[in-house]
Amino acid sequence: MTRPILNRQTTPDDFLSYYWLKDELIGFLRAQGLPTSGSKQALTDRICHFLVTGSVENKPSQKISKRTDEMPNTFSRQCVIGAGWRCSQALRTFFEQEIGRHFHFDAVMRDFIHFGTGKTLEEAIITWEAAQQQPKAEKSIALQFEYNRHIREYFKNHPGAALQEAIHAWNIIKAERRNKGEGDK
Repeated sequence: MTRPILNRQTTPDDFLSYYWLKDELIGFLRAQGLPTSGSKQALTDRICHFLVTGSVENKPSQKISKRTDEMPNTFSRQCVIGAGWRCSQALRTFFEQEIGRHFHFDAVMRDFIHFGTGKTLEEAIITWEAAQQQPKAEKSIALQFEYNRHIREYFKNHPGAALQEAIHAWNIIKAERRNKGEGDK
């Protein structure tokens, strides 16, 4: 069986059995008058729900929280992090001055600023420097980034391979998915 055309009659199982480009998902959603924003995984979930129920999933809208504490114009190590602070360019400049040009907002620091209300920037610096001393764990790649996950795995399994080889292998996988089951019937 060849890959079905994505339309209202596509079964959820058929839909989930095949690889779809994000553009194809967006095209289907537009044709149905459904929202097209979000990650590839969110679009896939939205389409699957639609194919099962025939309706849009009613999720409560995410309200953008207003900053409750204004960020100061200048920072010091004694500054207390307020609710709603963000990782701004001014804050980056402060950390680069205090830590060095090698500073970057990583997940540890973003979380510290986001959830660290009431803590000082000194504590943020200590936390960041401690995290830099830890061995680097391999970062996970979200499910919607299949191509990126494939490239990483390809290089793990084929040390010394060229990028073009990994891309060629990806193109073979995509072609096999497109033709999945062809000739079975």
